[in-house]
Amino acid sequence: MSIILKKELDPIYETLALLSVENPDKWREEVIRELGSCGLGGEIFYQKHFTVIEKYIRTFLKYKVKTPQEEFFYKDKSNDMFFWITALAVENREYVDHPETANPVKLRRKMAYYLVDTEKNQEIKTEDDLPDISEDEALLDFMDTLSIKSEEMWYVLSWLRKPVYRLQQLSDMLKCNLPAFEKARESVKKPLEKLLQKKEDLEETGYTKIAESCGKDHLVYMSLGIPLAQIIMEGRGYQGVLLGYLNAGKRSGNDAREIVIRQAKSLSDKSKLDILCDLKRSKKFNLELAESLGLSPSTVSHHMNSLLICDFVTVEKRDGKVYYCLQKESIREFLKNVEEMLL
Repeated sequence: MSIILKKELDPIYETLALLSVENPDKWREEVIRELGSCGLGGEIFYQKHFTVIEKYIRTFLKYKVKTPQEEFFYKDKSNDMFFWITALAVENREYVDHPETANPVKLRRKMAYYLVDTEKNQEIKTEDDLPDISEDEALLDFMDTLSIKSEEMWYVLSWLRKPVYRLQQLSDMLKCNLPAFEKARESVKKPLEKLLQKKEDLEETGYTKIAESCGKDHLVYMSLGIPLAQIIMEGRGYQGVLLGYLNAGKRSGNDAREIVIRQAKSLSDKSKLDILCDLKRSKKFNLELAESLGLSPSTVSHHMNSLLICDFVTVEKRDGKVYYCLQKESIREFLKNVEEMLL
């Protein structure tokens, strides 16, 4: 297995990410709030690192083409739904380029497989192991076995009942807005080149460990549209261009106090502490945590970003699912640092 890091942006992934931003001012507030919840000093961090990102987003929105399908794909959808469709698009580009050639039965099964909890259904190793879902009644029975929020069931059903039609809509929306992405990329050409060329250590961010469990070659692109995230799919991955800055303090021997403050702030939030207590019992994936704690999957994802940054949680990928696990050594180190500082 090999991992190749491409110092460039993936137009399809970036366009999908940029389309998810409806209001840049609201997006800015949410980013600052999330940075603050991670103990990073949201406003200062944003002003220092996000100037390029904001220009990129605002330029895209200036040239963006509003399409009828946009509301269906984005309005009131959780991160889980966004990444489900994104995975379908970037892992199966021939479908996006030529949706009219897609076989509806095969496409439906591929979409359905991405939704299956293979840990609970270990007999399902590939999409070929799925039950027959060609008829509506069988499809509804299958959906009853999925861990999906009830309010998003209709969305998933709409995709699975008319997979080629929805794929055509997605393709049309992307093709209308790829020129806007090109304009956005060109508007930040010089600073983007610097960001793309800075050293990225995939090992340090845990990418290699997860990717190896997939057993496939991985093509990794940098991302400006989702700059602080690391997204790992079956054969592709995306590394946010600002992700390295989150780990800068870990590489500096002079920042132990700042790291402890960041970690302590994370623990002061009840939901984050509940997540860690739940993971003490067993490793879980996003939807299991959401159901166990009575939170939405998107809320769990939000909290998990902070816990990953603080090194309290790590990830493990098995059978196509990403499981969260306690990073016990980091928690012990945190407790040791607190003891050394205060006792």
